[in-house]
Amino acid sequence: MILDVKYSIEKDADTYVNFIFNFKSFKHGRDDIQATLLAKLEPTLQDIIKNASNDTDAHEKISGYLEAKYKEDPTVIDESIKKLKTAWDKVGKNIINSLEFLYGKSFPFDTVGAYITTNNIFPYNYEQRYFFVNYKFLNSQLATAKHELNHFMFYRYYPHLKEKLSKEYFELLKESLSFFSNPDQEGKPNEQPLRELFLSKIWSNLDEAVTAGVEYLTKIKS
Repeated sequence: MILDVKYSIEKDADTYVNFIFNFKSFKHGRDDIQATLLAKLEPTLQDIIKNASNDTDAHEKISGYLEAKYKEDPTVIDESIKKLKTAWDKVGKNIINSLEFLYGKSFPFDTVGAYITTNNIFPYNYEQRYFFVNYKFLNSQLATAKHELNHFMFYRYYPHLKEKLSKEYFELLKESLSFFSNPDQEGKPNEQPLRELFLSKIWSNLDEAVTAGVEYLTKIKS
């Protein structure tokens, strides 16, 4: 699989608008997520976000801030792109193979996009086949890639579960399956019962674990 690594100020700004100025996703127990993410930003950027009047205003001002930062030293982002491309050429096949082994199915896409972000949260867009990775740390980028590509496999091979579960529980099950691909990651607070379930035995295959997860979520849903 080809990982198309790139940077877009517009898309980078989107992450701030959609997950710090607002939070347009399920929090999965992370009640203070916006405040936590905001506190990690530079004071100037914090002020821009706090004082923005709406999404459009926030996006315009954040984009201006990011553009100025990029122009100060474009090599920071450019080097991040170069390093991730080089690393993916070396280990990307192993990551894909591990996911194919986990799911017992082939990875469904020939190319996936990876956008560099200066933010501390890494959303994705399955329909448009891209995800975000942090600009600073290569190990984190590769771990994020494996995590998000796990999500893409789940969406591809288990879409029927959305009808059985609520959308929120479908998304929660998807997140919890990172237990198998990224066991070193702590996971979101609401994932913990599912992670404990997955830890409780050795599963013959992922389908068995997913079925158990669905049964658990169905019970707490009713």
